[in-house]
Amino acid sequence: MSDHPDHEDSPHWLRPIEDLANEQLGDGSACEQVHPIVARWFEQLMQGDPPLSRDAVQQAVSCLATEVYYSTPEEVAEALENTLDEEDFILWVEQILLIGRAFECALRRGELDDL
Repeated sequence: MSDHPDHEDSPHWLRPIEDLANEQLGDGSACEQVHPIVARWFEQLMQGDPPLSRDAVQQAVSCLATEVYYSTPEEVAEALENTLDEEDFILWVEQILLIGRAFECALRRGELDDL
């Protein structure tokens, strides 16, 4: 059985199937198979609206984006200062977090079961 951390959240009967899939994919080939599925999902997401969130969730994501900005390594911050101001950087990070949230929601709803 695999030591994959997701096994804790997966149904017991799914573990052998996941382990077999991981064995069959081998190193390097998984991205070739998974990427087109994720790319299609991403394109569809970008054509629509982000998932609805409670105000508290939106505020938390905004706060997290700000914390990411303030904890950015100095070298990265200096490089970004030439192209983005603080507000644009924070909005960009917020968008990344929202995409991650949408991705997790899609996984939980089974929209990416082809993976």
